[in-house]
Amino acid sequence: MDVNRSIWARLRLELRVIGIAPPVTALAATLGGAILVIGMHATGAGAEHLDLAAGAVLAGVAPLGTAVAACSVVGRDSGAELVMTTTVYRRVLFLRAGLVVVPAALVTLLDAVVFRALNAWPMGQGTGGYVLVWAPPMLWLVALAMLTAIALRSPAAASGLIGGLWLAQDLMGPAIRDNTVLRAQYLFMGVAAKVPAHQWTVNRIALPAVGVVAVIAAGLLLGRPERFVGSDAV
Repeated sequence: MDVNRSIWARLRLELRVIGIAPPVTALAATLGGAILVIGMHATGAGAEHLDLAAGAVLAGVAPLGTAVAACSVVGRDSGAELVMTTTVYRRVLFLRAGLVVVPAALVTLLDAVVFRALNAWPMGQGTGGYVLVWAPPMLWLVALAMLTAIALRSPAAASGLIGGLWLAQDLMGPAIRDNTVLRAQYLFMGVAAKVPAHQWTVNRIALPAVGVVAVIAAGLLLGRPERFVGSDAV
C-alpha cells in the first residue's frame, strides 16, 4: 500500500512539474480530430470524405500533436541540479514524456475503434489498422522530437523541425512514395491509396525502427545531464 501511495505521489509530482499544457496539447490534437470526424458523420458526409478525415487524424494530427507536446517537457526543471543529485535524469525525462505520450496513444486507439464503428476507415486497412495506422508515425515523430529537443536543448527548435518534416511529407507525398529510400520513412503510408503490400510492410517496420534508434540516442545524450544545468535554451 505504501508503495502504491509513493508511486502515485511521484506521478502527481511529475505532472505538476510538466504542467497542464503538454498533456492538453497531446489530447487536444487527437480528441479534436475525433470530434471533427464524428461531426462529419453526423451531418451526412460522404464515405470517401469520412475515410480521408479519419486517416488524417490517425496518421497525421494525433502523432504530430503528441510529438510537439512530448518534446516540450525537455527543460521544464528549474531545479535540474537538485533532481540530478537524487535520481537518474534520463529516467525522469522519459517518465515525463510517458505521462504525455501514453494517454495520447490510448485516446488515439479509442479514436480508431470509434472510426471503424462509424465506417470511417482508411482505404485498404484491416483490423491491424487499429494500431498500425497511427502507432509507427507517432513513435517516429515523438522519438525524433525528443532527440532534437535534447540535442539542441530547445523544444521550440524541435517542434519547428518536426512540424517542417511533417508538412513536407504531407505536401510531397507522391514524390516521396516514388523514392525507394524515402518511402520507408513516409508517415502517411497507412492512409495512402493503392500501396503494394511489401512497401507497406517495410514502411511499418522502418518507422518504429528509426524511432527506437532515436530513443536510444536520446538516452545516451541524457547520460550527460550536466548539459542541461544552467541552460536558457530549454
